Amino acid sequence: MTNLINLASGDRLNLRVEGQILVSQSVKNGKTRQTQKEFASTDEAQKAYVKKEWENLKKGYVMQNAGALAGEASLHVCIGGGYTRALAFAGADGELFVYKCGGYKESGALDDFLIRLDASGAVKQQIVLPKPLAWQAECTGENLLLDLDHDIFKFNPQTGEFTNVFKELKIKRNGDITSCVCASGKTAAFAAYGQIYVLRDGGFSSLGKYETDPGCGAAFCIALSTDGAKLAISCKQNEIKILNALNGEILNEIKEDFGALSDVCFLKDGSLLGREYYGGGLVCFDAAGSRQTTAWMRGECAKAQKICISADGLRLALISYDKARVVDLKSGKLEREFSLEHIVRRCEAKFERINGEEFLAVRTDYGCFSLYKI
Repeated sequence: MTNLINLASGDRLNLRVEGQILVSQSVKNGKTRQTQKEFASTDEAQKAYVKKEWENLKKGYVMQNAGALAGEASLHVCIGGGYTRALAFAGADGELFVYKCGGYKESGALDDFLIRLDASGAVKQQIVLPKPLAWQAECTGENLLLDLDHDIFKFNPQTGEFTNVFKELKIKRNGDITSCVCASGKTAAFAAYGQIYVLRDGGFSSLGKYETDPGCGAAFCIALSTDGAKLAISCKQNEIKILNALNGEILNEIKEDFGALSDVCFLKDGSLLGREYYGGGLVCFDAAGSRQTTAWMRGECAKAQKICISADGLRLALISYDKARVVDLKSGKLEREFSLEHIVRRCEAKFERINGEEFLAVRTDYGCFSLYKI
């Protein structure tokens, strides 16, 4: 059963399927009304259920399920569509900041937004971005670090102030149009236009430069270790560099036949996991840089469209279209598998801890933001 609520008016809508019948119960102005509609099959009734849920989410209702079990959605909020690969969001102090594609004004300018949500799904604020197209957003300390169409900005949720990091650091753009941000705890880093910087204790420091393969594009990624001491960067085919995140010293260079990577992350034990840009195959290297195949990395868990790691580096989520698989890296076993809702082809996903509970947060290309109980 789905429980929907309009947080502004207090109106409620409960939906459930009983065999081939869709049952809708609405509560408006203290009055309850129930309707039923029978369909030719259970599948048709289920499709109508999903359609009606989405229609009401678009009208401003929020799906809340406080009693969600592991693998079930506890929240759905309609945000609206995003550009291809621009589905950024980040959690900060129990709130969630989700990118929303805006629209063109009469002047021809395009306004995009960050939607500020609380844990109930209520929209607290709609924040105009200084530049459209939010490719990535990461939380670090009191700030968000944003990649807005290859320009890096800091955003302070307390003051509402955006800072253009390029201007602050006097970084000049060049023909190498690549960019990426990452974070781990209170440390964040970005790589853009051939330069790498780390943000720690409120200030940026340079970690050096990088060079990409021609036409690298989306096959470009960086990641910080769980303690923020190391940074991995993959900007060339068949190559990953591990840097000391304090001084930029190259600690290791991994050169193997894995092609181009578009995701990389450190696991708790110091090993490194990457996702191949072409095909989505997973590659893993131990702390010394030797390639390995772990016990869980087989069958349906051998590839993914998206990977994300929990803050403690002990849980891994593998996303393949509308399917999420969560691996317990301590036991090396598939912990659970569940379906993602309101998705067309792809999504952005992250582990978020809210009010002491862990969720998989998902922003889909269909325009939905959801929390799934872990």
